[in-house]
Amino acid sequence: MTYLLTALLALALGWCWGHRTARIQIIHIGSSPAQDNAAFLAYERARFDEIVNGLDLPGPDEPRNAA
Repeated sequence: MTYLLTALLALALGWCWGHRTARIQIIHIGSSPAQDNAAFLAYERARFDEIVNGLDLPGPDEPRNAA
């Protein structure tokens, strides 16, 4: 009986620990919707800039090849 209770306690503790360390967690960004929107837009802008910087585009002074 002791082994059964020990195993049950170990399973319960493992389940709690596993769900606590899961990847999905709620993170409160700001205290108002305006702050949340500002943080979201800043993240989206940084992501956009990262994508644009990764493209191989000619600069403003470089003519495009017509051939």
